[in-house]
Amino acid sequence: MDDASRVPLNVLWVIDHVCYDGSLHGGGRLYMNLVPAFDPEVVRIHPYFLRASEEVENLFAESPLEVTTLGVGKYDPTALTKIRKLCSKHDIDVMHLFCYASSTFGRIVAALTGIPAIIHDFDTQIYFPYPMYLRLLDRVLASRTAVALAASPTCRDYMRDTRRVPADRIQILPHAIPSSRFQVADSLTQASARSELGWGSEELVFCSVTKLGPDRGNEHLLRAFARVAAQRSHAKLALVYKPTYYHRVPEEYESLAVVHDTAGMRRELDELMAELGIADRVVLAESLDDPDLYYAACDILVVPFLHERFSSVHLVEGFAHGRPAIATDLGEQAELMRDREEGLLVPPGDEEALADAMVQLGDDTASRQAMGRRARMLAERLSVDSSADRLAELYRTVAGAHRGAPSPAAT
Repeated sequence: MDDASRVPLNVLWVIDHVCYDGSLHGGGRLYMNLVPAFDPEVVRIHPYFLRASEEVENLFAESPLEVTTLGVGKYDPTALTKIRKLCSKHDIDVMHLFCYASSTFGRIVAALTGIPAIIHDFDTQIYFPYPMYLRLLDRVLASRTAVALAASPTCRDYMRDTRRVPADRIQILPHAIPSSRFQVADSLTQASARSELGWGSEELVFCSVTKLGPDRGNEHLLRAFARVAAQRSHAKLALVYKPTYYHRVPEEYESLAVVHDTAGMRRELDELMAELGIADRVVLAESLDDPDLYYAACDILVVPFLHERFSSVHLVEGFAHGRPAIATDLGEQAELMRDREEGLLVPPGDEEALADAMVQLGDDTASRQAMGRRARMLAERLSVDSSADRLAELYRTVAGAHRGAPSPAAT
């Protein structure tokens, strides 16, 4: 077998750190769910954290996936030596580098060794400053970026416009749905889920799985649902939530006292429901980490976000249950779902349009069922197995394009 067709490929995964506030986020989800999905005869993943909190290390210690923590900070130049040694130790063909420090140190190693580097972002710099030294490094290292993966359209635009990655090298890789989500979805019927929740079989149930806080659109959803409730006596709304705990408050929210008051976020919704007279028609359930019963029990998902930065993870996991969605026409949901195919798209902030869409789809059982089937097919295309296959092909392509060429350092 010649070197260009050598299998399995060895791929180094390095992430800066994994945020953990009671639930895994972007990179942590990929590590936990996606690494085991690769066929080791085709791709062998070697996963590392640059650094990790004790909470994160304990979480992964209890999982079958072994991840080694290198114990280096984002300003620690010894990361260069450690990453280069890992490339030699594991005979690495491709580096997959998550977030800033990893993508910076790793691409410097790529420049020294010729090993191709894929960088991966999940967010923009909304929570942290973008210092001048990173701006300069991003521009210098842009040519060392074989491919850039963005978790969302917002990330894609950020990588192109701010990090200066060439647009033709950026791909979107949405949230990968774990196999366990499909297994749960297949085991739960709507009737059994409603029975467990104490809901009636004739109720028309809308469900939004979200967090509390600004720009989530929860207040708009409640006001839109008040319009629906006035027209349809059998309508119910379930808002399945978790308060937002900011590790750093975005500048645009710093003047809002409620961002520091998680109890106040809930209290504001309670007061609004009372004012609208819908408190007896709305279920507020703090159950974001275990939403499957609500996905299964509802008829229609609702995603009322007012800002494009928010993740579609709960939307696509709801799609695994075969539920159509009504969503605002922006961000990830606008990129993933097609209007009148997997659901309906409405203008963000337009409460009347949202209410009209809820009534329209709520009254049309045949359309709900057809859209739900297409939503399930979309979810299957976003499964961890499908995502692993896509990445494996990407790794083969990137490695094949670079193998055989002398490294820049040797040149």
